[in-house]
Amino acid sequence: MSVTDHPQQQQERLLEEATDWLMRLNEAPTDAAVIAAWEDWLEASEAHAGAWARICRTWGALGDIPTAAPEPALPAIDAAPTRSAHPQGWRFSRRSLGIVSASLMSAALVAVLVAPTLQMRLEADFRTGAGETQIVTLADGSKVTLAPETALAEDFDAGARDVRLLSGEAFFEVERDTARPFVVATPDASVRVLGTAFSVRDTGHGTRVELAHGAIALTPEAAEDRTELTLQPGDVVTIERADGKAERGQVAPADIALWRTGQLAVTDQPLGDVMALIQRQHSGWIVMPESDIAALRVTGLYDLSDPDKALMALVAPFGLQVRKASPYLRIVSSR
Repeated sequence: MSVTDHPQQQQERLLEEATDWLMRLNEAPTDAAVIAAWEDWLEASEAHAGAWARICRTWGALGDIPTAAPEPALPAIDAAPTRSAHPQGWRFSRRSLGIVSASLMSAALVAVLVAPTLQMRLEADFRTGAGETQIVTLADGSKVTLAPETALAEDFDAGARDVRLLSGEAFFEVERDTARPFVVATPDASVRVLGTAFSVRDTGHGTRVELAHGAIALTPEAAEDRTELTLQPGDVVTIERADGKAERGQVAPADIALWRTGQLAVTDQPLGDVMALIQRQHSGWIVMPESDIAALRVTGLYDLSDPDKALMALVAPFGLQVRKASPYLRIVSSR
């Protein structure tokens, strides 16, 4: 800690360091070197442990970690753990208990954030990371362009061409095969085609399907009568995960999956959904503590080559602010 730092500057610097450690632990939860380095940082002083406690409480308030998980105590630096004469065994100092609590918090945090990702990696045949796109050719010659942070599983056999969108968004260019319909499954719907081009996106709260050309039949999973919805070029259907409700719309076919060229075109979409699309391009996390902001409707064209500029262009018309809390964290708020 620099002797020229004022207390407020010291606190801000330590909070930024704590946030960076949070992200590093999330990205490499089993890396022994990262864990050891984090423990060294945490044990360096009472201020370090206090900053870790505060950042964990902040994330808990945002709903991104389990608030029921043990919170680290603000430790006092004293002697190391010693063996007590009491028959119950070890006696730990407050500092040690604070570090143990912080370790438990980190373990709970990593489990919540990383476990679903690990499961997805086991299931996925193809996947991309933040800011990464990939074009894959399936066994039948169909091409799929994966958006950033997308996972896809393939299950082809002699009688079926089935794929599952596990997360993210993919643009499909399907080879025609009348004997084997091509089916894309999501938690909310299945899309059946013979030969066409379309986009399927997991919005986080549902599934959005956009048809570029050809024709597809979409079946909402929650529909009691399993009624198929037929889409024509330019049609958009969004299926809400909570109630299975289908909402129709229109978009210019040329704007579908425009992210393949580094741009993002949206028409009357919730700000929260568009922010999630920009998140896929960003190396850090974007959080929005005020939930009512997410429902604002957005129409615009954004350049994804600079995710931070795209994010600011997205929220500026609403008078919202983007605060860079650390290299790994952006906070969007009205104040």
